[in-house]
Amino acid sequence: MFNKYRLNFVFLLFSVFLGVIFSNLFALQVLDNEENAQQIENQNFEVFYIPAARGEIFDMNGNKLATSDLEPYLFLNLRKINDDNKNIYAQLLQFNFEDITTSEIDKFFKSDDIFTKIINLSEYNTDIRLRLLDYEAFEVFNLPTRTYPYKELFSHVIGYLGKPNKDEQNYFPNSINNEIVGKTGLERYYENTISGVASEVIVQNGNIVEIKPSVSGRDIQLVLNTETQNIVKESLQEGITLANKNFDTINLIERGAVVVQKIDTGEIVSMVSLPDFDPNQFVLGISEFDFKQLNRTKAFNNFAIQGLYPPGSVFKVVAYWLALNEGIFPETALNAQDYIDCEGSLSFGFDDGSKQVYQDWKADGHGKVNLSQAMKQSCNVYFWDIALKIWRTFGNTDSEALLQEYSKQLGFSSLSNIDLPFEKEGVVPDRALFEEWTISRPELVRPEGWLGGDLMNLIIGQGAITTTPVQVSNAYRTLLTGEKSAPFISLNSPDKNIENINISDEFVEFLLNDLNLVTNPGGTAYRSFQIMGDQIFDIGGKTGTAQNAGELNNTSWFVGVDSISNPMYIVVTVVEEGGSGSAVAAPISRRIIQHLRESDLTPVEFGEITE
Repeated sequence: MFNKYRLNFVFLLFSVFLGVIFSNLFALQVLDNEENAQQIENQNFEVFYIPAARGEIFDMNGNKLATSDLEPYLFLNLRKINDDNKNIYAQLLQFNFEDITTSEIDKFFKSDDIFTKIINLSEYNTDIRLRLLDYEAFEVFNLPTRTYPYKELFSHVIGYLGKPNKDEQNYFPNSINNEIVGKTGLERYYENTISGVASEVIVQNGNIVEIKPSVSGRDIQLVLNTETQNIVKESLQEGITLANKNFDTINLIERGAVVVQKIDTGEIVSMVSLPDFDPNQFVLGISEFDFKQLNRTKAFNNFAIQGLYPPGSVFKVVAYWLALNEGIFPETALNAQDYIDCEGSLSFGFDDGSKQVYQDWKADGHGKVNLSQAMKQSCNVYFWDIALKIWRTFGNTDSEALLQEYSKQLGFSSLSNIDLPFEKEGVVPDRALFEEWTISRPELVRPEGWLGGDLMNLIIGQGAITTTPVQVSNAYRTLLTGEKSAPFISLNSPDKNIENINISDEFVEFLLNDLNLVTNPGGTAYRSFQIMGDQIFDIGGKTGTAQNAGELNNTSWFVGVDSISNPMYIVVTVVEEGGSGSAVAAPISRRIIQHLRESDLTPVEFGEITE
């Protein structure tokens, strides 16, 4: 009896199970037949992406600095290839395109893509194209090719393209289907603006059923001037050649940068960094050998925003501003007009064990100087006296970093927020930083930490301080306008914030007049500018010569202002290991200023070695 009931229960359970199966089969085959048929059909769809044309880049006069041209490419539809026709297509490729090797043809057929790219048809006649399209596995798609008409001239500003890595695909979503992304320069900074949305080729069972058109990227307008860029590059190259002829250095002098900035707006009308490269090399893929050669010379570094150098005497303008603002002058001077005896050295007593004798660059001294004359002749002793007074007045108190605070107001040790990627910050050292380095980077600091001698070095732009040319340019612009804002290259620049700095018109006039003294007789840059005749009475600047560690040659700096009566441009020049600022960077800047003033250009000639 028990077995009979048990058997009936099993039979009932089995019947229910069969009922569920038949019910689902009925729903699948009859009720949901249309929906499931559509799902099965959709599974046969595949999508192939054709990159969108990137937006074009124009200079201020409408010259194209980067453009995308559509060019016809032959593709092989691998969904149409089988064992019966594979040899036919291989023979067609061999017959029509002799430059394609057998191994390359084999790779075409092994691709996992729907379509594999064969060759650019631009240089082949139309008959070949039409003949090949008679075969169903061949397709022709127009692909955008990036072109940089000016080659190396704007390489660091415009940048170059490459295949995106995973991080870049996450940050720049259009790069996934376009399979290209800006690696440096404006190409990267404005990637989401310049890049477009790729075209979609919808394929079903190997047949193209729909092509969704691409959306091209947006153009961007720059404030760069191509004519000025040419003059700037020529001048920098001449200066570097001149430095190599006149200095016996352990390294070849080959690196430098120039920034030309409009004073009223902050726009960058020219930015050059050397060595440079041709971004066209990356369009079809650069060889490993060529890439390593460029990398060895640091050609990919934009030294205008990434070159970190001690600024030397061009930094003295910070102490100049501090002295006038705070009324802090050398011990025997009550104001900016008072003279002190600027001997060839400064001796004093520090109670912290710092170096107590400092030698000026001019061994026999500068004689009697006030603040203006100290700028004109770049007298270190005058500025050391100011540092000494700050230390003795505020040392070991919250106010001892007064000089650092003034420099940071001008943007030193912080990003300028220019519309370019990978900008460097630089360093303005103080006690807190030295304490941090004692733990994180002990090789950079002495066990004693921050001392008065470090402030003495800082005030003349030496020691642990580093900065970039664009920071220096923006700092001088801030002093001449009372406005601190991000320099910019494109009119699309997102950063329009302006910070007002407390700078009086009286100070601006005073500064301009003293900068003018530098390029006049007795000034450190006079030899470099005297060829301009009477125009020197309306030009200003500041030389800088920054010492480097070990046996490296000094770094050459110059900051120039095109006009004192109507200042429009700041020109900042740096030549790495280029020697004296007055001998190399100053004459480079002079030629650029000649161009900005629409004067006749004269060659870059070696100036006078000062500082």
